[in-house]
Amino acid sequence: MSEARKFVAREPRYTLQSTDNRYIRFAREDEHGRTHTTIFIDISATGLAFVIDRDQAPHLSDLIKVEVPLKDGQSVAWWARVVRVEEYTIKKWYVKRENFVAENPVLVAVQFQNLPAGHTVAIRQALDHKFKEVFKTHRRQKFFRYLSFLQEYAWRLVMCAILTAATVFLMWYIAQPTPSYNPKNGSPWGQRFPSLDFYSHQGK
Repeated sequence: MSEARKFVAREPRYTLQSTDNRYIRFAREDEHGRTHTTIFIDISATGLAFVIDRDQAPHLSDLIKVEVPLKDGQSVAWWARVVRVEEYTIKKWYVKRENFVAENPVLVAVQFQNLPAGHTVAIRQALDHKFKEVFKTHRRQKFFRYLSFLQEYAWRLVMCAILTAATVFLMWYIAQPTPSYNPKNGSPWGQRFPSLDFYSHQGK
């Protein structure tokens, strides 16, 4: 089954950043309006995943109603089916477990059920906005990393450039023929490059 997933087209999935509004509310169909508030991890136009304590988590195949925050304080609420419940493990070393209130967290993945076209458009527009923000942020961070590298290693780069230029000039200078060199007839090595005629120098 896991191998088959590779060939199934999926909607672009946005992983929430620390600066995003990461809190959602959901209610089980059989709890008569009682809501739970928790943190969600990622979202796409077809579903989302959130983290919650195991004791409060819905069960596989449960139908729940989720309220998802979008940009500019907007939100959408709709029904979703629980398609996966598994133990939550933090895969990134820089994410601290204390950022999550659950003591025994599980990851719950849900899939929207017959999501109205208006909700789909709103979610996709919000995702496009977030993807653009992330791209700009990464590009800006990359620029500052390059700038920091240049500032830290500027003198090494300058020395490298000077030594490279000196090496090229030296090779060019050594390769210059003497004024008596005839390119049509050629000349012995020592006459074309007298500075490299070590044998004649030794005989003097």
